[in-house]
Amino acid sequence: MQPENGNAEKLKEILERYCASSGQKVSEAKSSIYFSPNTGVEVKGEICSVLNIMTESLNDTYLGLPAMVGAERSDCFKHLVDQVRTKIKGWKGKLVSMGGKEVLIKSITQVVPVYAMMVFKIPKKICNGISDVVSQFW
Repeated sequence: MQPENGNAEKLKEILERYCASSGQKVSEAKSSIYFSPNTGVEVKGEICSVLNIMTESLNDTYLGLPAMVGAERSDCFKHLVDQVRTKIKGWKGKLVSMGGKEVLIKSITQVVPVYAMMVFKIPKKICNGISDVVSQFW
């Protein structure tokens, strides 16, 4: 978005129209914006003042997922492997039958990454990490 073309004003107008027609409101206090590294400080300030958004999104998450995913996606999704490991580790010392272990593993490994997989294509490295955690449980 280039501020000299009035794009920030047009975006604000679109958001206002959306709010008027849908009955919803944009929470400026909860809103954040992401800028390219090439964006100058003056341009960032101008766009933020037009949109009335004062926080820049750097390492934010939205609904538990990273707001920005870069070229190395596996770093963004390491928390999925950690969540599976934590949930399985809590059951490791318990006396659970083999059938119980199977149900436990399937339920955890299917539920934890499902939302992230609906939104992003999870790297194989993360899927392999989850598989490694599961194989260590047995």
